[in-house]
Amino acid sequence: MVRITVSDPTHRTSERLYGVFFEDINHSADGGLNANMVNNYSFDGVYLDHHTWRFSGSDRWRTEADPLRFWHFINCSAESYGTEIRGEHGQILATYCPDPPIHAHSRYARVRATLPAYSCQTDAVGTARSDEFVCIENFGYNGGGSNGNEPAFSIVDGHSYDIDFQLRPVLGRAVLDVSVIDEQGNPLTEVARFDCVATHSIDSGNKAHHDSEDSKDYAGEQSSWVHCRAQVRGMGTDYGILRIAVEPAPRDDTVPNDYTSSDDAPTAADSPTTPIRTGVMFDLDTVQFMDADYWGAGDPKWRYGKLRRDLVETIQALHPTFMRFPGGCIVEGVTPGNEYRWKDTIGALPARRPQYSMWSFKMPDGSSYCQSYQIGFYEYFCLCEDLGAKPLPTLFAGIACQSPGRDPKHMDIDSEAFRHNVVQDYLDLIEFANGNPDTSPWAAVRRDMGHTEPFGLDMIGVGNENFGTDYVAKFTRISEAIHERYPHMLCVMSAGLFPFQPAMKRTWDYARTEASTGKGAQDSATGDAIIVDEHSYHSAQWFEAQAYRFDHYPRCGAGVYFGEYSANGYFAGQPQTEQGANTWRSALGEAAFLTGCERNSDVVEMTSYAPLLAHIPAKGWAQNLIEFNPAHVNPTLNYEAERMFSTHVGELTYRVDTEKTEEAQHLYVSATGGNKPGNYRYIKIVNTGATAVDVTLEIERGLAVLGSSSNRTGAVHLDIETLAAAPKAKTTIDYRGEAQGAIVPELRKVSLPATNSLMAMKIKPYSLTVVTARWQ
Repeated sequence: MVRITVSDPTHRTSERLYGVFFEDINHSADGGLNANMVNNYSFDGVYLDHHTWRFSGSDRWRTEADPLRFWHFINCSAESYGTEIRGEHGQILATYCPDPPIHAHSRYARVRATLPAYSCQTDAVGTARSDEFVCIENFGYNGGGSNGNEPAFSIVDGHSYDIDFQLRPVLGRAVLDVSVIDEQGNPLTEVARFDCVATHSIDSGNKAHHDSEDSKDYAGEQSSWVHCRAQVRGMGTDYGILRIAVEPAPRDDTVPNDYTSSDDAPTAADSPTTPIRTGVMFDLDTVQFMDADYWGAGDPKWRYGKLRRDLVETIQALHPTFMRFPGGCIVEGVTPGNEYRWKDTIGALPARRPQYSMWSFKMPDGSSYCQSYQIGFYEYFCLCEDLGAKPLPTLFAGIACQSPGRDPKHMDIDSEAFRHNVVQDYLDLIEFANGNPDTSPWAAVRRDMGHTEPFGLDMIGVGNENFGTDYVAKFTRISEAIHERYPHMLCVMSAGLFPFQPAMKRTWDYARTEASTGKGAQDSATGDAIIVDEHSYHSAQWFEAQAYRFDHYPRCGAGVYFGEYSANGYFAGQPQTEQGANTWRSALGEAAFLTGCERNSDVVEMTSYAPLLAHIPAKGWAQNLIEFNPAHVNPTLNYEAERMFSTHVGELTYRVDTEKTEEAQHLYVSATGGNKPGNYRYIKIVNTGATAVDVTLEIERGLAVLGSSSNRTGAVHLDIETLAAAPKAKTTIDYRGEAQGAIVPELRKVSLPATNSLMAMKIKPYSLTVVTARWQ
């Protein structure tokens, strides 16, 4: 029998101990959190040219602008136009554009087709009626590779779906029928009809709304662009394909046929039944199709990027206290010009400049990953607000990704580019988040996007996984510029990517010196002068051994943020396979580690798992916290373990003494609690061993709060939740269907009389148990 005693409080628990870290990896944003199902929605696609990828060399990472990728033009043709495009090294190049785009940063598709001059009947289904049927199709985010021809628009019978796009009629008359069809061409949704008439203002079609005034949100004075909107209902449950059918306009004898194609004009030799054909030309941009029940639907602040509700709700269930974004390695990019620029991600959607994702090289086809920035910094801040989580934006520090196998480049710290594109970006972001719209131009941008009040930003990350002498110098330059204007802003410093003390020594020496000399943030949100961001991707056994990692860290004003962790075996040299990912054994190793973070939550200020989200089958990283397909979500077993910790944390951390016996060698215990409401404790017990352990749990009823000596009386009510499974157990989800293999928690309720503070328990093998004790 092992005795576990929970006694006095030792310190206040960090208020930000459990958070989430979002990076656009594994199609986490486009194809995931982004509610818009249209792939390359704005005809601005820019991708990694994977064919040039090689181990080293100046041309290793090259940009491939392919604005029409993922669109299929059937019996019609299309060209891409805009005033600018990305060059092969990511630079912005000027291009010919016959008519103005919606925004100088955006491109559009100009579609040309030849149709009968008019139609006397319409097809409500919108399926092909002849070999000359004209349509435009988009398969959505299917993950690419061998799955590249699969439909990915998830439709549910009876659900409502929003259609939204920009249209500019250029030549002729037509009707655009927009719907989702299945692989056989059968309708999955109703059809929304839009009249496209170049010689007249566009009239409202059935179930559709055209609003030229609304276009000013996008186009300013470009009144020739018309904002088209509609809502349709699902007629079946399946994955489908977005189809925009280009139909002849209904006959209108009052409109002269001025645009008859000379090539197809009828002659005297033609039969009287020969149809007159006409040329049609129109421009398309920002095509959106999404479930109308997106996150924040009806809230005016969510006027641009929209989020997929089920994914947000799954994140919300973790009760995150902060959210770090947007990465991760994409913060630095892999080569100059590929870094994440937050200013490219705000404003109306057409104003945002897409960028290729460095994670393309892990995709099945090597180059199918564009960051459209429909979810940008504004949306990240709004999401933090809705989750009740503090924002932790992390920005480029002037050094490209230093991970092994990359090609890191260092920007000259004394250059104008570093001052303007790096240091100034930090200062401008703080103004965007917190400034007064009446006096700050960047705060005025925030207000105009729909959020007048400040976001309450109080911490910021400087670089990601950067290290070395140059990084320390750049961190100093950036943090000093921040603190000159915003002395209370907490700066998070990178310790690199290796979780070993020698590799982190330079960063920690700097941070502890800064803290001891009183530099860094003044009265920061966490009370620390500086926080150091440690990362680790190691084995479950390593994480278990690291449960005592922080016991002897100095309490000197330099705090710890364990910003990326996962027991995926990467640094242990273990194969990164689907079979070995997200097993219960990996979750238990992480849980054992979290007991140490919780016990040392006076120095460990924040923790976050990585990666957070992963699209099936677009996974470039095998082990992730939450998996999903176009229709369903799979909270992995690692998620379930994380949830047990993050939803059971009190304001005080309590001393736990575990009897040192052979039986207890695989037990890891931590406890938090408080006295509001009532007196309560959360005790986490992790058993990573193969045998059950008999435990006597003693919860002393003495000190309820720091400095208090009042004793509590009355019965103790215990809620006990246990997760247990075989080490190799895991949940799985395929491209189609719901998740399988979830562990059903075991729940028990026990009451102890006032005269008894001991309870006998059997801790199952390979288990995580949370005991919630409450008394008055």
